Amino acid sequence: MLKLLPYGILHTAKESGNPAQIRPATKIVRGGAMINNHPLIKTLIALRGNPRACVYTEPLWGVPYNLFMPFASVYMAALLLTDSQIGIVASVSMFFRAVSALLGGAVTDKLGRKKTTLIFDILSWSIPCLLWALSQNFWWFIIAASFNGMMEISTNSWTCLLVEESEEKEMVRIFTLVHLALQLAVFFAPIAAILVNQFFIVPVMRVLYLFSFLSMTTKLILLYKFCEETDVGKTRKKETANISMFKIMTGYGQVFRRVLASPGMMLALVITATFGITTMIMTNFFGLYITGMLLIPNHFLAYYPILRSVIIILFMFVFMPRLSRFGFKRPIMAGILLYIASHAILLVTPIGNLIMPFVYIVLEACAFSLVMPRRDSLIALLIDPDERARISSILNVLTLCCAAPFGYFAGRLSDMDRRLPFVLDIALFASSLVVVWSGRKLMKNKE
Repeated sequence: MLKLLPYGILHTAKESGNPAQIRPATKIVRGGAMINNHPLIKTLIALRGNPRACVYTEPLWGVPYNLFMPFASVYMAALLLTDSQIGIVASVSMFFRAVSALLGGAVTDKLGRKKTTLIFDILSWSIPCLLWALSQNFWWFIIAASFNGMMEISTNSWTCLLVEESEEKEMVRIFTLVHLALQLAVFFAPIAAILVNQFFIVPVMRVLYLFSFLSMTTKLILLYKFCEETDVGKTRKKETANISMFKIMTGYGQVFRRVLASPGMMLALVITATFGITTMIMTNFFGLYITGMLLIPNHFLAYYPILRSVIIILFMFVFMPRLSRFGFKRPIMAGILLYIASHAILLVTPIGNLIMPFVYIVLEACAFSLVMPRRDSLIALLIDPDERARISSILNVLTLCCAAPFGYFAGRLSDMDRRLPFVLDIALFASSLVVVWSGRKLMKNKE
């Protein structure tokens, strides 16, 4: 999430006139020179209303998240959690994410997109950051994972805020900007590397989690201030005003059948579930693998995200505009092949080798740049706008139900051999290639 710009740059719906529009970018002169005409820069400048507030405030979430995330599993290990316990924590988080995803659509419609985002981002990010900062043992992480699992409710409502007032033709660029915003931690990661190298990882992580609490909470306050409830959100609030949560939830049966009957929704489900599982495995077990099996010092974990962020930023700015003519299928399939190649390199890395993990990061970053913005925009385009909240909830529930057992399963595999979780990732990526190929006609229609 990205949000570190002067207040005056953020405009409310009233100031922008029509928040549903993304105004054509105009030429802006600064210091006598015109800002370059890069499509992403033009889109960033042209954003108005809720999309602008969502994108501009995202760094306040993305920077701290990307600072602490590379060290999260190593932090747990330093507090004497086993690989299996780390896997259990991941599965508990997935379970509560599945529960919150089930409730997400109903809560978002009942409370509205704006209020839901504020309340549940505090519950799922601000509170867990404090718990992580104070953690003493396995049970602290279980409690934090339970709160953190509520993120799916605010993810649902935040996505509605972003998407419901954005033009479809700009969707890929907007999601590209969101992912770019998450990479701004590259400018702060050296600080984490220096701290981890100079001090024991536990006190350093406690400081990073406290910083994350302050930064993420600031983001939530700014987003609430500069966003307006969407037109769809206002309509859904009126429609559900006198309806109980239980009755709203009973309507999920019809939505669920609608998802299962839609080839497009099933394609979105399989793609989302596959990348949800593989991302969880990479996030939780990469650090354990390179520090525990390859014997690479802990502080190097901070340098890998730096390279990753630089590659993602360069790739999205230099290559993404040139790839737009290829649509969805070919870039996504190319990205999946790069994911497979990156994991294969990681598996054959000799003990103590520092170069090959960097090659893994380069390939994984290119794969991420190709796949993730297209995955997000494709899913947004496949969902019926009038039922976005509830359909998103159903998709998230099904995705997380599929993914939940894999945290424990990957932890057990890691206990046996820390290479095995990445072998599992390769198998999942290979299966996703088949799915993407089978859905090529649907993707072509959305292009």
